Amino acid sequence: MNNKILVEVYVPMLEVEYDVFIPINKKIQNVKRLLNEAIADLSNGCFPIKNDIILYNRFNGIELDPKLNVKEAGLVNGSQVILI
Repeated sequence: MNNKILVEVYVPMLEVEYDVFIPINKKIQNVKRLLNEAIADLSNGCFPIKNDIILYNRFNGIELDPKLNVKEAGLVNGSQVILI
């Protein structure tokens, strides 16, 4: 499991946090899609699948660059992100 990290994803629309494993070598753009699908499934469809979601670092509020991979974006085990 050293190619994945555990991050906490906060979804303000649902006021819920989820712990999710994400691959460190994937681009943030792909991770956003994976997280969107996972949250839609975990929330029983309460969070819709959409193309315009944004992923922020919860610590500093900066949007994660979709062109970077997870490691380049500075995410590590225990990182907290916001999915809007």
